[in-house]
Amino acid sequence: MKIKIFSRILQLFALYLFFTSVYASLGKIITIQSGSKIFGKVVSSYKETDYSTQTGNKRYGTTHYILRPIIKYQVNGKTYEIHGKILGEVGNQYKIGQSVPLYLSENQPDYAIINSFFELWYEPLRNILFSIGIFLVGTFFGKILSNIKDKIVNLFNPQAHVDQF
Repeated sequence: MKIKIFSRILQLFALYLFFTSVYASLGKIITIQSGSKIFGKVVSSYKETDYSTQTGNKRYGTTHYILRPIIKYQVNGKTYEIHGKILGEVGNQYKIGQSVPLYLSENQPDYAIINSFFELWYEPLRNILFSIGIFLVGTFFGKILSNIKDKIVNLFNPQAHVDQF
């Protein structure tokens, strides 16, 4: 009974993640279709810690950073800024002073999206694929646990496996 409840919770979470990702994608598609294409300029960037590797409780290791560009653009004489998302340790993709294509929302001049595949589609596609994986795990959770249990039993009691035949 508890396994079925946990399976349903996983499935509901997967559906929630799937539909929120689809909703976010539709918002971006609407911005691309109804908005206008403008150009912004990279004014600076900031360093954000991505992850650190450490050995046990030691304080030494390697820290990995992401450089996120800050892009400013103007609409009707008013200046706005957005912060880009960069995958990995990229510092050369956006240079200060570089012109960057943006999609500007028709109704919200403070909302713009950088026109690159990663900025537009990476996060929604990742979340959709992740939600499908979680849904499948939730669907087959009982069988997965049963297989794990059988393997553990056979590992500690190999004679039980022979007696079944």
